[in-house]
Parts: sequence; C-alpha cells; structure tokens
Amino acid sequence: MTDTAPGLTRLGITLFSLTLEQRAPGNDLAALIRQVAGRDLGPGVEMVAFQSLRGWPRLDDEAVREVRGLIADSGLTSACLAVNLDLALYPGRLLSDDEAYDYVAVQMRSAAALGFPAVRVGAECGPAIMTRLLPLAEELGVKIGVEIHAPLTIDAPPVAELKELFTRLDTEWLGFIPDFSASMRAVPAAVDDAHRKAGIPPELTALTRRLWSEPGPTMAKFTELERRATELGASPAEIGNLKMIFTMHGRMDPERWADFFPHVIHVHGKFYGVFDGEDPSIDFPAIARVLREQGYTGFISSEYEAHAYTDRYSAFDQVRAQHDMLKRLLEDQSATIVSP
Repeated sequence: MTDTAPGLTRLGITLFSLTLEQRAPGNDLAALIRQVAGRDLGPGVEMVAFQSLRGWPRLDDEAVREVRGLIADSGLTSACLAVNLDLALYPGRLLSDDEAYDYVAVQMRSAAALGFPAVRVGAECGPAIMTRLLPLAEELGVKIGVEIHAPLTIDAPPVAELKELFTRLDTEWLGFIPDFSASMRAVPAAVDDAHRKAGIPPELTALTRRLWSEPGPTMAKFTELERRATELGASPAEIGNLKMIFTMHGRMDPERWADFFPHVIHVHGKFYGVFDGEDPSIDFPAIARVLREQGYTGFISSEYEAHAYTDRYSAFDQVRAQHDMLKRLLEDQSATIVSP
C-alpha cells in the first residue's frame, strides 16, 4: 500500500465514502474492501458498523473471522470503527446512563474482536458516559474518540466539557476525532445539484450561502435563516433542507485544530470534491500544517460525502484525488517545517 513518508499522518478511507457504490449489485463488504485495496486507497480502513456489518453489534465467531480475514488478506490496516449511541432508541424517553453504557459497551467488545484499535462515537457520549467507558477501553485496548462534526467547534459547550475531562484524566484511551467539516471555507458546489433536484428556488440557496459566510457562530444563524426564508415564501420542508448547509458545513478557523491536541486519536477527512489537485471548500493546506506541527502520526480516514447531494462523481476517483493532494501537502509541509 502507498503510504506517506515515515513519521507523518497516515492515509486511509472510511467505507461510508462508498455509500452510493455500495448499492451496486455485487458490491458487498468483501467486494468493497477488495476494490479499496486494488485501487490503493489505504492503508487505513474505517467503516460504519451499522452500515457495513450485518447483525451488528452481535457478531458470531464466523462473521468475526470473515471480516478480520478480509482486511488482513487485502493488505489494509484496521484504523477505526464508527459506532453509535442511539439515545432516542425507545419512544417517549431517552436512554438512561446505564442503558447508554451498555449500548456502547457491547459495540466496543465487538470492535475489539474485529481488531479495530479505536471506535468513533458522537458528542452525545458526554463526560459521564465516557468516564464509565474508560475502564472497558483500557481492558479491551480500544480507544474511544468523540467525533467533532459541524456545526460543533472546539468552543462549543459539550466539546469544552469533553476537553476538560480528557485533560483531567490524562489518558490515551479517550479523545477526539475532529472532522474536516468543522472547518470549511465555502459551501460545496454539490449543494446546488441537490437543491435544483429538490426544486428549491436559487434565491433561497443564495440567501443561505450568504448567511453561512457571514461572521458569527453557526448555531445563532438558524433563526435568522428561518425568518428570512419564510419572508421569501419558503415552505417548512425547504427551510429544513436549507438548514443542512449550517449543520453539515462548519466555519471554525482551521488553526483551532491545534486546540484538540494532544487528545486526537483519529481524524475524519471529510470532503465534497477535489478538482485539479485542490479542494475549493476546505483549506487542506492549513489543516495539514496543523497536523504536521502537532506531530500527528495517526490515520486520516478520507470521507467523501458529496454523495449526500449528487451522484455526479465517482467516490473511488474522488478519494484517489484527495489522497494524492494530502500526500503532497503532508510531505511538502514536512520538508518546509524541518528545514533550517
């Protein structure tokens, strides 16, 4: 497998990138892993457990052997397994802390059986649950990373609480999985494809883009968008669609990624399209520089998510383009940083 130079951030892919490709006849888990390996899109591989693993989270021994064998035979490296905490599993109430612990714990045990060194959880896994899970993480040898996805930022209260916890506990087993979606410089062009298909008037898309680009916290813009879009005649369904621009695309300064360290255990390389060696939506040079300066040598899982908006591009081709760009940036910046 092609890899970055020793001592640098390593590259990989989450199979979530291949959501549309997974629908094609014959593209089961084995086929996708073989294609990832054959196209040299590793070495790291991540998957969303509930999406990729039939019977999750209770896998029998045969299923565990099969998955481990697929990854080993492909030459890929298990990097991270995305698991979930469904707090609203039951109608009319949220899971108790005991139920939430059990819900994640069984998934962690299965992740360990599969050979994954880390699991991804969402920010709904707050300090209380993370603290209870720490002894299990140590026992299993599986790190737990909280994904920080748009519209969250390092300054958001739930993230600040987690950072305080990680600093106080000073453990390698708990940490962050920052997602590139938190630090975008533009709304991706693929959004226009989705809005045209949904029949959303261009002036509503333009309004939302303008509000998104204005200074101020993203969370504070939802009410303003709803008011102004309603004045332009938007329906509730259209407003809900427009709000996705805020929830999917954050505007945190990429230099703030330094504040996630030293508690970063994995990185999600979210992106919506690389063209001619550049990404118009995300400032990859800035983020790559922070990763290099912080000495991060773990994996970035390339996470192509334009499939949420359009089927115009091949996810395989796009991940290839992102890997080429990231390898160039990481290695170029490495040379720049270590030069006298």
